[in-house]
Amino acid sequence: MKFFAVSNSDNLILENSSSGGAFSILAQKVIEQGGIVYGATFDQEWKVVHQRVDCQEKLGILRGSKYVYSHVGDAYSEVVSDLEAGRKVLFSGTPCQVAAMRKRAGDNPNLLLVEVVCHGAPEQKYWIQYLRELTTKHNIKFYDIESINFRDKRNGWKNYNFTIKLRDGREISEFHGENIYMRGFLKNFTLREACFKCPFKYPDGSKADLTLGDFWKVETIIDVPVNELSKGISLVISRTSKGNQMAEWLVGRNECDDRVFSLNSALTNCARKPTSYSDFQRKASTTNDIIKLIETFTKEPLTIRIKVVIARILNLIGFRKI
Repeated sequence: MKFFAVSNSDNLILENSSSGGAFSILAQKVIEQGGIVYGATFDQEWKVVHQRVDCQEKLGILRGSKYVYSHVGDAYSEVVSDLEAGRKVLFSGTPCQVAAMRKRAGDNPNLLLVEVVCHGAPEQKYWIQYLRELTTKHNIKFYDIESINFRDKRNGWKNYNFTIKLRDGREISEFHGENIYMRGFLKNFTLREACFKCPFKYPDGSKADLTLGDFWKVETIIDVPVNELSKGISLVISRTSKGNQMAEWLVGRNECDDRVFSLNSALTNCARKPTSYSDFQRKASTTNDIIKLIETFTKEPLTIRIKVVIARILNLIGFRKI
């Protein structure tokens, strides 16, 4: 394996990427070679689905993290059809989705499998129920929504917001630690049961050619200008000879070492199952107020909440000084 820190040189793409924009570099190269890219996006009802993209102009819909287990639909079959037609294909997804694609298509030389570092994936039903309750609370319709960004970096890469932009210019934006949906995700209550026993962790689980994720604490391994650090850095792990070849496309990369495994626990560890997970699941199956339920199960003691607010304020002050 080889390890890289990557930052996209296109500031607009970097701004709209969850971390350093490495996925966009790879996807653009595949499209330039006449290939196809598959990744997660939103459908018209804001469900998360896998979609096929064959031109540069549409790549933006696949950019950015979606913290929902996507509906793959016919994507696996479509990938096989594209490969049989002699097309190059980049398929991106969670490690389990990538493993399924590997099992379906085998080691085809035209197939590049790209997995994301995965904390775990929430069930789609929780996302849709949360979004319905939120839009009802604010008296808006699904068609009023222009975009949804789980990783809005307006306050920096580490202090990201969850943001919904409306077509009339209004927006709903919250620090990720204060957003109810993100709290349910980060505290593991809305994750799928399978995520607590994920078989696709380091060292032998991954079936991907490349792994992409946030390069947390990258500054402890390489020198990164402070202004670049606030914009986001991608971790890229090349796992196969094909992955090594594709890594040549990554401009502005810095080669690192296997210390990266100690800096992002999701590479090596499964999500921990909360002790009250079963109780949450049971109540969630009958509730009409998922927002209140998540709030109840994830509420931190007052002392911890005060420490989090203070730490956030100090970080924001630090970013403003840059």
